Amino acid sequence: MESLSPDQPNSAISEDQDEHKPLEDIERGQKTLGDSREEAEEIPCISVSWSLSPTVHSYSNNFAPKLCLILTSHADKPLTIYNESLNPGRMLAEGKFRIFDLTNNLEIQQRKSRFCDFEPPSKVQVSLREHLFHTLYPEIPLVFETDFSGGKHAPQALREPELAFDSKHPRMKARGVDGLEPGHHFRLESEQGWGFIRWWEYGEKEEVMNPPSGRLDGRRIAYRYNSSPHRGIHVDKGNMSEIFFSCTI
Repeated sequence: MESLSPDQPNSAISEDQDEHKPLEDIERGQKTLGDSREEAEEIPCISVSWSLSPTVHSYSNNFAPKLCLILTSHADKPLTIYNESLNPGRMLAEGKFRIFDLTNNLEIQQRKSRFCDFEPPSKVQVSLREHLFHTLYPEIPLVFETDFSGGKHAPQALREPELAFDSKHPRMKARGVDGLEPGHHFRLESEQGWGFIRWWEYGEKEEVMNPPSGRLDGRRIAYRYNSSPHRGIHVDKGNMSEIFFSCTI
């Protein structure tokens, strides 16, 4: 299992932003590039599912439930992806998952962060982010997990329920089980607009990062969105069914 975090160099983070994220523009850029590539190229299928465990959270427990994203490749040989976006911790922070209070029949307002990864000046060396390369073997699930909470402390129950849906009090907004009302039942679902892998190559991690032509260039991989040797992969989200959970004291 792997738990990724957005602690990448040259990354700026701000709270409660609802604007488009830079990674969401990657696919639009690759559409133009794809037009000039061989349309007959066969793109492998990668499916994604998710889980939350346990689905009943008690605030007497200092540990948050684990939210997992599970990627499965249906290719007939290993392939390695550069996974900068399918990180459940980052996705949770960006508000890619929606939470609905079924007891109040309202959507929970969440704290959101915006991540902007800026390219450093040309004279600055950019290391290859090895931790973002992951090999998917045929039909063997690869699990990425994160705490389903704010992450900086033990999850806290909502103390002032009357402010939970008040946009003037952003600190009352939830993240995961942090800031939810005990005794209530909830539904977790994913938003649209995510699930694109822009860089991948056939082979295992070490051979992909060190091809015969020489080690991959860190700057090119991280900031040149036309550097992928293939067209990007839209992951199959058909198994991303709703998750129901509840919170207790």
